[in-house]
Amino acid sequence: MRRRPSTYALLLTFLLTIAGCREEPRWTTASPEALGYYTEGVTAWQKFYYREAQESFEKAVKADSGFAVAWGRLAMLHRNSMDESGAKRAAARALALSGGATLREQLLVRLWSNLAQNQYAGAAQVADSLIALYPDEAEVYMIRGEIYEQERNVEAALEMYQRSIEADTGFSQGVMSLGYAYSTLGDQEKAVSYMQRYIRMAPDAADPRASYADLLVRAGRYQDALEQYRASLALKPDYWYAEREIGTVYLTLGRLREAEEQFERALRLLPDLGRHEAARLRVRGFIALYRGQRADAVVLFEQSAARDSSLLNVGYGLCVALSRLGRFEEAREVITQVERELKEKNLTQGPAMQGFHLMRARVLTEEGKLEEARQACKEAFEFSSPLSRGAVFAHIARINLAAAEWEAALDAIDEALKVNPNTPEILLTLTRIYAAKEDRRMTGEIGRRLLELWKDADSDFYGLLEVKRLLGSSPPAPGKSTGRAGPPA
Repeated sequence: MRRRPSTYALLLTFLLTIAGCREEPRWTTASPEALGYYTEGVTAWQKFYYREAQESFEKAVKADSGFAVAWGRLAMLHRNSMDESGAKRAAARALALSGGATLREQLLVRLWSNLAQNQYAGAAQVADSLIALYPDEAEVYMIRGEIYEQERNVEAALEMYQRSIEADTGFSQGVMSLGYAYSTLGDQEKAVSYMQRYIRMAPDAADPRASYADLLVRAGRYQDALEQYRASLALKPDYWYAEREIGTVYLTLGRLREAEEQFERALRLLPDLGRHEAARLRVRGFIALYRGQRADAVVLFEQSAARDSSLLNVGYGLCVALSRLGRFEEAREVITQVERELKEKNLTQGPAMQGFHLMRARVLTEEGKLEEARQACKEAFEFSSPLSRGAVFAHIARINLAAAEWEAALDAIDEALKVNPNTPEILLTLTRIYAAKEDRRMTGEIGRRLLELWKDADSDFYGLLEVKRLLGSSPPAPGKSTGRAGPPA
């Protein structure tokens, strides 16, 4: 006769189940085909190959429409592709189907659902539960670290990223995350070390080279960065991220036509999800702004926002264009709408607020409300990191320039250039300061640095045109000066 299990044995079984120690299927699906597609999708997802990931996850849910975790992954893909409505729909489907899944899967679906709605407090609680119950889930540590970064606690994020690679020594995304986090904290030596380790861990993947290139961009090493993005494309010719970031570098260097071509190429390599036209209009808006075509930029940004139902992605550019046109009331309305969106999307405690306050500062400076602009910069500092605060110092320099406070402006520029000594926009502000001081020697020295950075720029690039105007037809020859030029190039 079979013996009935003792109360102690039942309790032990229950505790092991709760702790995730009991043997259970990894994913709940009766379809081997769906499981195969799902596995392919996760592999593509972890390499940031979004189009391939989307195709695989969609095949997985087609093979098994009740596969909750596959729907959850689709929600994350939509979220990372900035398709909020698609993310919410897929997350709702995943939640509705997760009742028959394992506890691990249910928690993962809840985690992704919270993220799809920017519910970071709820996501943090679920992630903590997952870590306690399933300490082998390396990806959850990484997500928890990303949530800490959203909360501006980069030190805690570093601990989570470290624990992710302790849970799985082959988890290359954790190594990548450590590289970016150290860069955010201003420790570029450690950042580079981790990115080089990322390359060694995945030498045939495209993203490690592109991620290393990102660090080079942050250091102002634009040509070196382009080489690394191209090395990424040599490994995967259709890697959307490398294509897009080459466009970003081209934009920085004033190569506007090439930038637009790169952004279009990147868009064609991403899942459309109904957002491509809005993105095209947004890119064209920024290109128009870089050409000094502010009225055209306003129209393009507004058309993009109308298709996207959001101002977050175009708000800063739109405010710059409107304020330069003297349309301050419209600019203030944009600020009000952006603030409303940030509240609706639970983003008022995260890094996005730095950009919001700098947007306010930009408009206030153009209006001549300099003390209010200074206060906006103080608020921006509250949301900045060692990496991002250069942008705040750069705007403080603009305010001081508008106030004709030259030494204070130069002090702010010195701080801004500590982050990236080759930031063209900051060097352009420095050139304006020296020109306003009528220091022709230093105007010429900084102006020539910009001419070198912009040597391949389009002839109608506003930055190039302004530098030439500031320098005049015959800038002074190089020579010794007591002026400050910031860190060497």
